[in-house]
Amino acid sequence: MATITAANQSTHSKFLLDANRQDGLGLLLSAALPLAAYVVFHGFAEMNGAMPLFFAPFGLPGWAGAMLYLMALPLFGVARWMVAEKSDEGRNAGWWLVALMAGTIVFPFVVAPLDSLMLSIISMSMLVAALGAGVRTARVSRLAGLVMLPGLAWMGLSAFVGLSFVAGWTPPFGLTNANANVNPAA
Repeated sequence: MATITAANQSTHSKFLLDANRQDGLGLLLSAALPLAAYVVFHGFAEMNGAMPLFFAPFGLPGWAGAMLYLMALPLFGVARWMVAEKSDEGRNAGWWLVALMAGTIVFPFVVAPLDSLMLSIISMSMLVAALGAGVRTARVSRLAGLVMLPGLAWMGLSAFVGLSFVAGWTPPFGLTNANANVNPAA
């Protein structure tokens, strides 16, 4: 009886939507599930009156900044799929990537009410965590690390642009900028 139940469960598990499957469906699910989680989280947040805050530097329209930000989620999901079933170190890297995806999903909602200094601190903290996940992933699979690279690059660019704005307009540099507006001839 036990062997029949085990055989039925193993046959049945082939048809479940398992993102760890090492086939095309597993790859597709690993790329799509983080975006689906974002959509669900965004829907609940919007029903409660929270709106995300996306950055679009260099004169890009706001929707382009959001698209570049959200394109990191499927890349992180695919990288998780590539390493999660390889070894214990791969499973560990996979959990780091799950945490990174969760942080990436929550980030635009958490930072919306913050001032520029706290936003910059959280953004840099998120970047450090993302780089940690990237290093752990690249140790298991270089290709998975390369898959993550565009998402990490966008996170890094936005973190450093935000940090440079904060550094340029807060003390001690803010005092210099404020003094530059004073007319000495008056």
